[in-house]
Amino acid sequence: MVLPITRVALAAALLAGPTAAQTASQANEFTSSPDRLLTNWRADHGDSWRLLTNQGTGTVEMLFGGRANSPFEPDTNEPAAWFTLARYWVEQTYQMHGVESDQLVEERFRFMPLGQVNSTDKITVRFEQVVNGVPVEDGAVNVLFDTSGRLLSVHSTAAPTVTYPSGKPTTGAGFAALVAARAFKDEFGVQPNQMGEARLVHAHSERGEVKTWDLAWEIDATFDNGEDQPLGRRYSIDATGRDVIKSENTIHNFDVFGTIRANATPGLTADRAANPPTPIAMPRTRITSSAGNVETDRDGNFSITGVNTPIDLTVDYFGEFTNINNDTGADYSITFQGVQPNQQNDLLMNPSPSQSLTSQANAQLHINVLRDYIRDTFPTDPTADFRATANVNLSSNCNAFFNGSSTNYYTAGGGCNNTAFSTVVAHEMGHWLNQRYGTGNGNDGMGEGNADVFAMYCYDDSVVGRFFTTGGGSVRNGTNTRQFCGDNNPGCYSGVHANGEVWMGAAWKVRVNLNTSLGNAAGDMAADSLFLGWLNSYNQTQIRSIIETQWLTLDDDDGNINNGTPNYAAIDQGFTAQGFPGVELELITISDVTALGDTPDESGPYVVEADIISNFGGTLTGAELRYRVNGVGGFISTPMSNTAGDTFAAGIPGQISPSRVEYYVNATESGGTDKSFPEGGESSPLTFRVGDITPIIVTEFEAGADGFVGGAPGDTATTGQWTLGNPIGTAAQSEDDHTAVGVNCWFTGQGSPGGSLGENDVDGGITTLLSPVFDASGLNSVEVSYWRWYSNTTGASPNADIFEVEVSADGGATWVDVETVGPTGAGTDGGWIQASFELTSIVTPSSSMQLRFIASDLGNGSIVEAAIDDIEVVGLGSSIPEPVRYCTANPNSTGLATRIDFNGSVRISDDDFFLTAASMPSGSFGLFFFGDQQTQTPISGSQGILCVGGTQFRLPPVQADPLLGIAFYQVDFTSPSTNGQQILGGSTWNFQMWHRDAVAGQVTSNTSDALQISFGD
Repeated sequence: MVLPITRVALAAALLAGPTAAQTASQANEFTSSPDRLLTNWRADHGDSWRLLTNQGTGTVEMLFGGRANSPFEPDTNEPAAWFTLARYWVEQTYQMHGVESDQLVEERFRFMPLGQVNSTDKITVRFEQVVNGVPVEDGAVNVLFDTSGRLLSVHSTAAPTVTYPSGKPTTGAGFAALVAARAFKDEFGVQPNQMGEARLVHAHSERGEVKTWDLAWEIDATFDNGEDQPLGRRYSIDATGRDVIKSENTIHNFDVFGTIRANATPGLTADRAANPPTPIAMPRTRITSSAGNVETDRDGNFSITGVNTPIDLTVDYFGEFTNINNDTGADYSITFQGVQPNQQNDLLMNPSPSQSLTSQANAQLHINVLRDYIRDTFPTDPTADFRATANVNLSSNCNAFFNGSSTNYYTAGGGCNNTAFSTVVAHEMGHWLNQRYGTGNGNDGMGEGNADVFAMYCYDDSVVGRFFTTGGGSVRNGTNTRQFCGDNNPGCYSGVHANGEVWMGAAWKVRVNLNTSLGNAAGDMAADSLFLGWLNSYNQTQIRSIIETQWLTLDDDDGNINNGTPNYAAIDQGFTAQGFPGVELELITISDVTALGDTPDESGPYVVEADIISNFGGTLTGAELRYRVNGVGGFISTPMSNTAGDTFAAGIPGQISPSRVEYYVNATESGGTDKSFPEGGESSPLTFRVGDITPIIVTEFEAGADGFVGGAPGDTATTGQWTLGNPIGTAAQSEDDHTAVGVNCWFTGQGSPGGSLGENDVDGGITTLLSPVFDASGLNSVEVSYWRWYSNTTGASPNADIFEVEVSADGGATWVDVETVGPTGAGTDGGWIQASFELTSIVTPSSSMQLRFIASDLGNGSIVEAAIDDIEVVGLGSSIPEPVRYCTANPNSTGLATRIDFNGSVRISDDDFFLTAASMPSGSFGLFFFGDQQTQTPISGSQGILCVGGTQFRLPPVQADPLLGIAFYQVDFTSPSTNGQQILGGSTWNFQMWHRDAVAGQVTSNTSDALQISFGD
């Protein structure tokens, strides 16, 4: 139950006791092992949760898919309470994203009325990251809630670590400006004539596949002579050196490409003879008069109160959200004289339209149209509520641009119309809004693509810039089919505009699909709400597949993304049509599967339970437990029965030890989908062992090397040699060991924080990790298992090398191959993978066994990384205890003591158990007997010693062989007449022989020693 609470009470409740808040002393607790983190999170908050990792940092970028109860429910009208609750969840998820709570500054709170589009209303809270007073570029954490305060997602683009966290530069802003100016001159051949104010930031950059943040001076440099197209770059200058860390364009042009078409249908087209200006209400336009100044409303209406005589009114294109400047002359204004009071006055600006005058009216109009589009969709969203400067009629042609502080539009000429009109204004304003929402205008095309989405969604038109050219050509179209190149291949087309088409195309196709499924009005509202909700809820600065996940999270209405969302098909099909991979839903969820542990129990059954759910209203048509013993044959299926709710159960029958049992759960539903847990099914099943386990090597490497040695004679690798420790992750190497609670493993080469992908990977040959020599002699079964990480898929020549595991039975003199990973296929792209094998099927166990792991780079340009952790070498024996001989027998008339033994099997089901007695007097009669206790008592009148006590049972008499002095008896475990049925699987009995003898002519008797024997089924 979630309880409402006021802001003050909430803050007190959350801050009074211990929480997961991170302090400097807790920084070492951070880990980014995704599988481990997700497993722990699901255990606490449900199995529908998912996560996506940031490949550049190795940390979790987005946690989503479920709904987690918060400790309290803030009042919807108390933003401060929501910030407190959001901070609580940031702290609870620290181990995922690694961002310290005390680095986060409250940035915005938004209520999003998504209930109006078949989803549910949601609340988003955003923090911006500031480290020691210095902002982190694009660093933000967004937390999404339902209106009851339950957590829906956490999205982080913040830095888990920054270089020089003290925030103290060693070079000044003035020096950085000189470096920036020099870089500008080198790039463009002219000296900048405008330099922005230097701002200290932690700037991010990509070093290979690794994302790092460095202390930098951020400076804008611009050249604008009023004639040529302006040039602008934003430079990030190393604040602890003199290098340019990166640069990006600050002039976002509206350029033209494509096919010019004739006889095109005009719609939202440019100003031209075929589309002449018509009277349109001017929203929020300034009116000055002797009776005071006012602005028109969004419909162009105005009222000046207290005026009873005619008055002069001066009107210009300036208002609450606009400042329109005419670059070719005076800014337009008009004075209406003698405007009459107490009657409707229809006043027309620009009565004699011209290109230069109409362009000013267009800018005034469409800046307001875009602002009202945002407020109409989300009434609580003030992002567009600012005065935007627009410069129109610049003395060039065929372009428009945003420069960071204004939007700018060119005059007609050069085959183009004046560029200040509808979707062009919306596009350039979209660049400005990208900055304000946090999406940015980066080099991968996100800025251009998202600006196009503003234009398309605002005007419900796929075409941006209709009749941009006088021949009817447009700029871009959301119906384009330019395909997404993948998360690891951003900006794969020629230029940011082409790259942006990927995102604009996907967004438009989602809108079309929503119109098809919901109808035009409802579909438009759904698309608009999801778009603006996404801008408010996430800080997505690049075109990545995660965008669809973010949209689906906003669309979700029940806190379980695995069962789809109200508009899943429309959204997913829109993204996949543009080449995005799509978000695969779980039509069946299998969770809480019993992980059977090793056991000596041969009886069974070994019961496996699982929670199985069909997520889309389908019906489960089958649930099976599939198992295999000792890797022999195919998997055997046994039906699982529904025991309660969503829980199903089945049992694996008892197994004779020693055995290794593999198993997995499979379920099918009425739509034909089937799913296995684990996902690999028979290729990666769960396992347990039946029998007596003898540890030989069991190590997690947390206490040290445990006898393992990195390096061997003949190794030739020049870098990337095997190292024991806590690895620094890259896109090829793990950030964490495999052990659930631990940090150490063996891995190939330690790099430096933020180092390049290939800084210390395997190069120049082979590197070997050797186990200690171990004794496995006398064991019938020896099992070796380990967790390995191997990556050879990055670099200039991927999939060119292999990883080898070998075993020796003669202390390393000769070696036999166990497994080879690569050069292509499964297991070559990183990730911890368990491998195991039965050693006795490869070599004969000896007292001089040894393992070795070999990573190699024998080609050019490949990146090779490997790691090994959690190694087990165990002997697996029968769970039936070995027989125990006890009690000393006295010599008989042969001079020897009678000795009891057995042959055959101690398993009842085999029915092959023989008792034997040797060194008996020739031809003597005797009998075997057994009991449940032991004793050692002389027998009166006999030469023997009684070794069996308690309840005793006799077997039929036998006679010793006259030549060999041996007697035997086969026990029939099913015969009541011989007492054999007393012996059952799982029981332990003590056996002895009594026999007749003669000593010095006197008849007497004697006994053998005794055996304690345990039996199995």
